[in-house]
Formats: sequence, structure tokens, C-alpha cells
Amino acid sequence: MISLRQKIIDTNLLVLLVVGLTDRSLITKHKRTRTFEPEDFDLLIKLLASYDQMLITPHILTEVSNLVSQIGEPVKKTVLLTLSNLISAHQEVFEPSSEISKHEQFLKLGLTDCAILDLIKGNTPFVTVDLDLYLIASRKSKLATNFNYLRISRMIKF
Repeated sequence: MISLRQKIIDTNLLVLLVVGLTDRSLITKHKRTRTFEPEDFDLLIKLLASYDQMLITPHILTEVSNLVSQIGEPVKKTVLLTLSNLISAHQEVFEPSSEISKHEQFLKLGLTDCAILDLIKGNTPFVTVDLDLYLIASRKSKLATNFNYLRISRMIKF
């Protein structure tokens, strides 16, 4: 059996990925990616390059679908087509919402982030821009990364 190298990214980074893959110039124009720069997309691509697959949940995908759709036509269809292609290429992991809602962090983080926490295992890298999610995930895995730290490191000139 072939062992795939898998990575988990949060909703916001998946939105950046979908928008950037659709059209890099949309990153600064799309309502949900304006806080990012095209160089952040490049950094994300580099982070994902050494992995075969992303682990995603239906909860992440629902949020991403709603967020990337917040743009006018005809771009909306193109962005959703990119998302559709991405979904086909990666592993979707389902856990019932009724189980996720029992997570000890549910009242703080909500459904999607708790679904992500349930995916995180000690050897599965996870990247997020959400500080609260990062702090909790980093207690669960040493491979949790705050993407904002990477962004800042990229911008600092020594």
C-alpha cells in the first residue's frame, strides 16, 4: 500500500487556494481574500507542494463554497469549477455533526473548526490563519502551523 503525504488546511486558506488557482489576480479583488497578497498564495502553494493530498471535511467545503461564491458572474462559476476540481483531487473525511458538536471546544470554535481538530493526528501537518484554532491544534500536534507567522517571516528583511 502506498502511503500518501497528507496535509490539512483551514477554511480561509482553502478559500485563498481556490481563488488563487482560479486567477491569481483575483486574490486582492475577491471579498474573502483581500487580506491576503498574491505572495501569500505562492507561499501556500510551496507549503502544499510536498504533499500528495489534503484532508478536507464536508464542513470545510460548505464554508469554502459559500465564501468563494461571494463574487459576481461569470467569475463565480469559474471559482466554483476550480473548487469542484479540487474536491475531486483530495480526500474528504466525514464525521457526523452530532458527534462533532460534542467536542470540548465546540462552544468556542464551532462545527467546522472542531471537525478539523478531529482530523488532526500527531503526524498530520495542519496550517491555519485562525489564532484560536492554531493554539488548540498546537497542543494536539507539533505539526500545527500558524500561516500568519510564515507570512510575517516572508516579509521581514534581514
